[in-house]
Amino acid sequence: MPKAPKDQFDIAGKTALITGGSKNIGKEIAKLLAEVGVTPLILYRDDTKAALSITESLSKKGLDSRAYKADLANSSALIKVTEKILKNHGGVDILINNAAIRPNAKIKDITIAEWDQVMATNLRAPFILIQQLLGPMIKKKWGRIINIGGLDAYWGKPRRAHNVSAKMGLVGLTRAIANEVARFGITANIVVPGTTDTYRHSPEWYPELDKFYDERRQRIPMGRLGHANEVANACLFLASNLATYTTAQEFFVSGGAYPMVRQPSDEYPPEHY
Repeated sequence: MPKAPKDQFDIAGKTALITGGSKNIGKEIAKLLAEVGVTPLILYRDDTKAALSITESLSKKGLDSRAYKADLANSSALIKVTEKILKNHGGVDILINNAAIRPNAKIKDITIAEWDQVMATNLRAPFILIQQLLGPMIKKKWGRIINIGGLDAYWGKPRRAHNVSAKMGLVGLTRAIANEVARFGITANIVVPGTTDTYRHSPEWYPELDKFYDERRQRIPMGRLGHANEVANACLFLASNLATYTTAQEFFVSGGAYPMVRQPSDEYPPEHY
């Protein structure tokens, strides 16, 4: 597909903060926004090498970007990094809450600490970032908040009660903030990717990755996995001035996979519980 000209999106010169922007979907979002003239700020947790590789590669193309390090589960550290961003950039125009963790555990085995870790990363962090960075958007009467959800939340996936709860909370947060700030020219939407061909960080849960993906493909009407750049495309649309009247919406980028058409799950048969 040919690239659209920058002026079609009309967001050149804007600044975006992308959490988890050093890898996978976040990386593709950062790269795509940079191509249309947006300055992507990449917020990452620990992989400095990956984050700097993106900023350096964009710099070689004459595109501006910057990386910031913070653990999303650490509220005080997260607030400190937002203070740096406000000082260095005066705020951000586009906030994309992409980073999340997705541990697997039976409901009876989830500890309070594990529950709190998921909630802090997947739900509390987006709330803090919205709260801290909303002021400049209100002053400018322009802003975009894009939260990345997940199909697991709608399906109520087994062994992910903590992630399912956090992601459904993110849906509620998106709707609430969208209605609260709509009068300021700020939109808030949630993008829901289906199974995407990204690197998975829990090899112990995916020992037979090809088999896992084959099973997932059978449940997707389009018969294939999604690509990270396809999720990025949806984010670009929602961030742009093509979507000025689009808010409080849930965008499924899932190849037709949706809660109402999902086949019964056989991933966790009773004998494995």
